[in-house]
Amino acid sequence: RTPGASDKTFALSLYDKCSSHSRFEADSRQVAQQLFAVNHYAGSVEYNVEGFVEKNRDELPKEATDLLLASKNEFVQTLAKILQPENTQPSAAGSSKSTRPGPSKGASNRPTVGIQFSSQLHSLRQKIDDTSPHYIRCLKPNNELVPNVFDSALI
Repeated sequence: RTPGASDKTFALSLYDKCSSHSRFEADSRQVAQQLFAVNHYAGSVEYNVEGFVEKNRDELPKEATDLLLASKNEFVQTLAKILQPENTQPSAAGSSKSTRPGPSKGASNRPTVGIQFSSQLHSLRQKIDDTSPHYIRCLKPNNELVPNVFDSALI
């Protein structure tokens, strides 16, 4: 968790920590536009950090944090306070009042990457379970990764 993180602070941190890596690239044009590139084996791929922090923010649901705060165990309460988002303020009545968007708050209620991944994985497992898959083994013809060259020891 990075309190107060924004796309800009994420980009600056990325430029600072990765600029010395041989596969990382960010020229002055890219830095001005909050872009960066990664040199993959197949070529350079440019990425944009816009919206990255928000869509990768995985927070506990408010109900879960409230449940932990209501615990009689001091340790669990301490953990709950650590896990509370920065914009959640405990009220005088002892319950927490959050400015975190709820289910009716539109665009900022996008599913996080973790939730999307879990949902897609579940959907894939369901499709696999509903079918009788047959697998085809892919062969790597040579270690040099050149076309039309076959190494019989590998095949």
